[in-house]
Amino acid sequence: MGIKNSLVARIAGFAFVLLASVVSVAEAQKAMTLESIIQGAKKEGQVTWATNWDERETAELNKAFQKEFPFIKKVGYFRERGGEQTERSLSEMQVGIFSYDMSDVQDEIIGRYRQLGLLVPIDWQGLFGVDPRMVHPDRIGVAVGNNPAGIAYNKNKVPKDRIPKRWEDCYDPYFKGKLAGDVRPIHMVSLTLGYGEEWVLDFAKKLLANNPRWMRGQTAANLLVASGELLISCPASHGAHYRQASVKPDYPVGWVFPEGPIVGQHSNLLSPMKGAPNFNAAVLLTGWIASKGVAHLDTGRESIFHPGTKLGAEFKRMNREIKVWSWDMVAQAEQRMQKVLKVWGFPRPSK
Repeated sequence: MGIKNSLVARIAGFAFVLLASVVSVAEAQKAMTLESIIQGAKKEGQVTWATNWDERETAELNKAFQKEFPFIKKVGYFRERGGEQTERSLSEMQVGIFSYDMSDVQDEIIGRYRQLGLLVPIDWQGLFGVDPRMVHPDRIGVAVGNNPAGIAYNKNKVPKDRIPKRWEDCYDPYFKGKLAGDVRPIHMVSLTLGYGEEWVLDFAKKLLANNPRWMRGQTAANLLVASGELLISCPASHGAHYRQASVKPDYPVGWVFPEGPIVGQHSNLLSPMKGAPNFNAAVLLTGWIASKGVAHLDTGRESIFHPGTKLGAEFKRMNREIKVWSWDMVAQAEQRMQKVLKVWGFPRPSK
């Protein structure tokens, strides 16, 4: 009987602690007001953040933020390319070393950030008026981008009658051995929106039979397509292509949104890092980017849900069907990519 009572007492104690934890989080969120965030940011006076955007893509954004909030005397920005850089940053934050106060959290490693206790639920819609479609369902961050998938091709070397128009054109024998494939098949996941998983896995088999050159990252793929060493990249990232095409009038790489729906992912999930030295300033910057600042971006993958973005306006003019990842798909991203990689035999990048 004593053992039973002891067990009941332990369970009750655990339930009390758990309830207290939930209540404390709720109270903390309730106490967070825009005024308290601004006052905290004033004391901090600076903020540092990181995404995979190029530094020149954020320069105007940072200036506009400081103009609206002049008490932020310094905005530091780092371009983090993922992979080893992300792993190093995670290891450092685990021991309390923060290279930045806010980060772009990639879909497949949200769980890692959660395990380390770095993500905090915030009322982005209530505090900043952010479009709810941009807010993660757990309110741990806001997705300020949508990166559509398509096909990049060399304009000088691909004849007009060979320019891809359909996804099926990517496994045309004409491109055999001249095709760039990304070993992080995130855009293959996007294709399930328009065609279903069975079609995508069959598409993966047919791409494999066309002897792709395996790359890690769209930048590397675009370089080889631009040089003419490869002829197409499929599926490719609109953002990576636009980064070069928007600043190089003679850029030799063309872009196609193939027939059918335009498909794309949520991208650039911006999240303030719990424990960061300038947490309030990071919350302020994140909320401002998602509600106002994203209109200053011209990256080729800014949010299509924000009324002021260039990409959103372009898609509206195109009048094409557009399908964007659900948040459930974000949670399943790693699992879905593993299915594609199993078809491909887990290839290693050649460069």
